[in-house]
Amino acid sequence: MKKEYDFTKAKVHKGPIVSGKGNKVQKTFRLDEDVFEWLVTEGERRGLPYQTLMNSVLKQTMNQEASLLERVERLEAKLNVKKSG
Repeated sequence: MKKEYDFTKAKVHKGPIVSGKGNKVQKTFRLDEDVFEWLVTEGERRGLPYQTLMNSVLKQTMNQEASLLERVERLEAKLNVKKSG
């Protein structure tokens, strides 16, 4: 180990160290082989890592389901449908 280090050419990190978009969670998933192959192939075609594509597809599905639920609730409200339960 050196007694002194020269940091005159070091790059300064500007901005937050943690992304403001939300934290990522590292988990292990088991996928069917054909699903994984599609993610890799489609990711390469789009110029994205397969993990980014997988996250994007899951978020789109999540948002579509929320959107569908909102549309059903608006339709029920217009039709004056009472919820059972």
